[in-house]
Amino acid sequence: MLAVLRGMSKLSRKIPDMKLQPWTLLILAASFAFTCRADESSALATLSDSTTDLHAKAMACDELGRVGTGKAVPPLAKLLADVQLHDYARDALERIPDAGAGKALVDALGNLKGDLQIGVIISLGDRREATAVSALSKMAGQPDTVGASAVSSLAKIASDDAGKVITKLLSSNNATVKTNAAHAALKAAQRMDKAGNEKGAKKLRSAVAKSDVPAFLKAAAK
Repeated sequence: MLAVLRGMSKLSRKIPDMKLQPWTLLILAASFAFTCRADESSALATLSDSTTDLHAKAMACDELGRVGTGKAVPPLAKLLADVQLHDYARDALERIPDAGAGKALVDALGNLKGDLQIGVIISLGDRREATAVSALSKMAGQPDTVGASAVSSLAKIASDDAGKVITKLLSSNNATVKTNAAHAALKAAQRMDKAGNEKGAKKLRSAVAKSDVPAFLKAAAK
């Protein structure tokens, strides 16, 4: 709808005599909403059709990422375990604003392994899903790719709760975990600064400066 209104605004500036009447805006809004519902229904039908080819289903996932609502979450969640459509499904869930999309990604963490699990971890960070902090904290202490991905996503979420988890990891007995946490702390601090959370950012930098991590990370925290 915002895209439609912006387009009409630009058009009205190019055509001085053009006036946007209230009823015109209502018609445009209704038309936009109808189109989105139609697109979502069509995309969902494509996903549910067993005869549909892989490319069409991938494009349907992409469409749902653009116009999908909570209605699109369950069928997309089922595809997270599909090796061929996993990336398309999780990308769509990243973009759907409905809270159910975030929950579906969190729920999938315990059911997936390997690259599929890592993909969902990354999506939770890109979505900045605050409800995922608890689940990610259970993985972030692992000295492997899963752990590195989890702590990186916590840095993207950059909430106070995420900051507490990262700070705790700075005391790990594993050097890899501590180094990953230090990088994450500095990135989270930058995000907190931009969000106006200067207190949270200061705590993270202070924790890095006091921790047993490489000198260049300690210097970056000062």
